Amino acid sequence: MTFEERFQDYLQRLKKLKPHLPDLAEESTKTSLVMPFFAMLGYDVFNASEFAPEYTCDVATKKGEKIDYAVIKDGEPIMLIEAKRAGMKLQKQQQGQLFRYFSTNRCRIAILTNGISYQFFSDLNSPNVMDDEPFLSFNLLDDDPNIYLSSVRQFSKEKFNVKNVISKAVYQKYSKVVQKTLKEDLISPSDELVKYFLSRPEIKTGNRITAQMIEKYREATQKAMQKVFGAVIQDFSHVHDEDPVSPDNDNTETEAPPTMESISDTITKAAEAVPDVRIQNEEHPEFIRLHIYTTNNTKFGVVKIMKSNLSIQLRKIVDNQTNIYDLKSAEEFINYI
Repeated sequence: MTFEERFQDYLQRLKKLKPHLPDLAEESTKTSLVMPFFAMLGYDVFNASEFAPEYTCDVATKKGEKIDYAVIKDGEPIMLIEAKRAGMKLQKQQQGQLFRYFSTNRCRIAILTNGISYQFFSDLNSPNVMDDEPFLSFNLLDDDPNIYLSSVRQFSKEKFNVKNVISKAVYQKYSKVVQKTLKEDLISPSDELVKYFLSRPEIKTGNRITAQMIEKYREATQKAMQKVFGAVIQDFSHVHDEDPVSPDNDNTETEAPPTMESISDTITKAAEAVPDVRIQNEEHPEFIRLHIYTTNNTKFGVVKIMKSNLSIQLRKIVDNQTNIYDLKSAEEFINYI
């Protein structure tokens, strides 16, 4: 039986138990949910030298402290597991025991679970100190398995390699920080971001960048970012929000060759993602013209796409003068709007 088949069997069993889960006590949660989960991962949960219950983790102030389970390899713990009852919501206050135990040994993976939700921690911020936030978390009943299943598999007995897990965890943490920062900067660009753009050689402010200058250009930075990200989101809305495809799992599909109509659609979507911009389409058998207007019906310019050779020409109007640009692709249009 493959890992995916074992997981689906476990998930179906868990769903059948769903009506009874809120009433499960902690010990029942362990035996009915947690142990079968790690058995599904390939561990012998009845072999104490591989899956040790009540594992002793002495801390400086207390001796004989025990954690619910430890996954053992070569006599050393490779995962520490703290289990709560199924009806208990996992919150920061439940991390206390796990946090204390984590620093007592060289184990780099700690897991907090109620048998339904799983949170995986490591020491990415400071060596031998458990992070406040998990690098991986999921709910077996609420979340789509397609999103987290590959991550779960890396903890299986056949696949587990702590260096690979930590490497992926660092990548996931970086990705989350980038996403969080970009979302915040789209709402209100940070001083650092505005200062970065003001210091670009193309800007040439000629003066020391002051707090007043940063505040003055904050709104312009925000609008420029929303314009670019709006176009990107429109153009790539079909891409699933998941980790990039790994080189050994290439599912790339062959793209259809561009047509006059597809080029027109791409440019139209990019333009319409910008606030206060509208497009007037003019079609002819041999070409398409896109007339572009901004606020108060001010004409921004015209894009002409030829059917014969798919050439793209932008005539941009600036201060009543027309500048002509030959575009290499439809995606290049966003650089001029």
